[in-house]
Amino acid sequence: MEDGLLNKIESIQVLRFLAAFSVMMVHLPLLGFGSWGVDIFFVISGFIMMYVTENNHKYFLLKRIIRIVPLYWILTFGVFTIAIFYPYLLNNTTANFEHLFKSLFFIPFNKNDTGHFPVLFLGWTLNFEIIFYILFSISLFFSKNNKFIICSILIILFSFLNFTFSEKDFIFSAYSNYIFLEFIFGMVAYKIWKKFSNSFSISSLNHFLFLLIAFSIIVILNNISSARTIIFGIPSFLLLIYFLFFLKDIKFPKTLVILGDASYCMYLLHPYIIQFFYKILDLEKYELFLQIGFTIIIILLVCVISILIFRFIEMPINNNLKQKFKI
Repeated sequence: MEDGLLNKIESIQVLRFLAAFSVMMVHLPLLGFGSWGVDIFFVISGFIMMYVTENNHKYFLLKRIIRIVPLYWILTFGVFTIAIFYPYLLNNTTANFEHLFKSLFFIPFNKNDTGHFPVLFLGWTLNFEIIFYILFSISLFFSKNNKFIICSILIILFSFLNFTFSEKDFIFSAYSNYIFLEFIFGMVAYKIWKKFSNSFSISSLNHFLFLLIAFSIIVILNNISSARTIIFGIPSFLLLIYFLFFLKDIKFPKTLVILGDASYCMYLLHPYIIQFFYKILDLEKYELFLQIGFTIIIILLVCVISILIFRFIEMPINNNLKQKFKI
């Protein structure tokens, strides 16, 4: 359960799993698509931060640090250890202690001229998350009731500032990505959900009209823009709205909800499990049928390992830290 939630929204947990699974598909050579999963995560994050601070916003930033840092640090040190002893298993990560330090403290850097990728390379998205948490925390400090407006303004100003100075420094360049705006999309989704969730009635007509309008919007956006925030961000917003309103009463299989709980681990860990199989077994040399079989095995392993790490490492550490800090 997220901090401050009286009830877990199961549809959101399932959507989190689908987002992690989408990103995993990107790194499976047989598939190679699904990068919009990152955008779904960002939109969900905007929603969740509004949701978890509705009734209790004390220690917000500390709670978020406890939520994301322990597992991220554990996996970062794990990859760094591999870089020291088995560097051939990795592509662009080297045992560079400056890179390790900046990765651990969410400082963007150009990793071996490959771009904005920490030691744990999907950690680049956490650099954005941390900034969002800081800006959201500042918003809470000034006004809990106006946190949406204040945080949205801060995100826009922050994006504009980094875009303005993007040629001055790599950090500015890294943060000039307008994917930041997707956190605002998630906060807007929360405002809509809070206002209309109790009065909204699901009907076949409403369902059909929403899907028709959403599909039309996506087609139009893909024809008029190539900006990621537009072609992935807005569809992710519509997908979140769909899950919140049209799937709210569905009883999802417990396995999907558990995978949603373990989605953070799945998201960070899956590239290395995939890479291990492909580098050790050289899977690309096999015929298509065998590659499909190995892909299914890899997906199942990622899911099982993620659940085990969530249950026996991530969740116990998070709970112990919350007890220690009495939050």
